[in-house]
Amino acid sequence: LSVWVASCQRRCPPRQFSRPRVVVFAGDHGVTAAGVSAFPAAVTGQMVANFDAGGGAINVLAEVAGATVRIADIAVDCDEPLSPAIGAHKVRRSSGDISRTDALSEQETAAAIAAGRQIADEEVDSGADLLIAGDMGIGNTTAATTLIAALTGAEPVAAVGRGTGIDDQAWMRKAAAIRDALYRARTVIED
Repeated sequence: LSVWVASCQRRCPPRQFSRPRVVVFAGDHGVTAAGVSAFPAAVTGQMVANFDAGGGAINVLAEVAGATVRIADIAVDCDEPLSPAIGAHKVRRSSGDISRTDALSEQETAAAIAAGRQIADEEVDSGADLLIAGDMGIGNTTAATTLIAALTGAEPVAAVGRGTGIDDQAWMRKAAAIRDALYRARTVIED
């Protein structure tokens, strides 16, 4: 890590970070409707509010590390964002269920990437010297595992974990949803 930091800073030894910033990108995952999580999608909005109030584990960890936290609602399934600042980059309400449809349209994907770039630029311009990206969204381990399985060729049952402590039935639904998402992706690519 120190070699990477020295390389990024172009100095050895590297400077101590003085303004680290955690950016939590929040969004609901439509695949949650398939029963892949121990919690309903509504918990995402509750967690965003908790982070905003300083009551999340990320807030404690950031404080210990001398970092501050920013929350960006990219796709939380709510009518109104928690605040104008948090919702400034909202792309849509929730994503599509990846086991049945695309998570985002091509335009929404471009908007989400643009939001990430703009947020990174804003943070660097305001003095952040280390950006730490995080995510919050019920169903996020299903989406992440789908990406890992697609990139590595791993079978869903070998790659899938229990996330927030799901039972055996939810684990099977999660593995099946990942399998279906991978099948959809392969079919789209072949077409």
